[in-house]
Amino acid sequence: MKSARIAIVTICLLWMAVAPVLTSEAATTLAGAIVGVDHTQRAVTFQTGDGQIWTLSVADSNILKKEQIVKGDQVIIEIDVRDRITKIVKISGQPLKHSLPESITSLYDARP
Repeated sequence: MKSARIAIVTICLLWMAVAPVLTSEAATTLAGAIVGVDHTQRAVTFQTGDGQIWTLSVADSNILKKEQIVKGDQVIIEIDVRDRITKIVKISGQPLKHSLPESITSLYDARP
């Protein structure tokens, strides 16, 4: 009985140590067009391929300096679990669907 308790406690402690690592690495990728950039508030407004408009803050202000995005740019945006933008990749000049990773492109193909 004592071994079972030790095993359960060990498993719980390991789970508590691993769970934050797994959730911190989770990210969502969206593709769309830039609607606006607010450098003062460190926020980006963009429209997704299906028409949703999102305004999200950036995790690091250097993201805005690095990419120099402007209204109308086609981009792929990576968002962390706190709904903050962690990465922006410009894909302007290319048709949106053909410049996306296959995992995202398949979502466009599945739309009615």
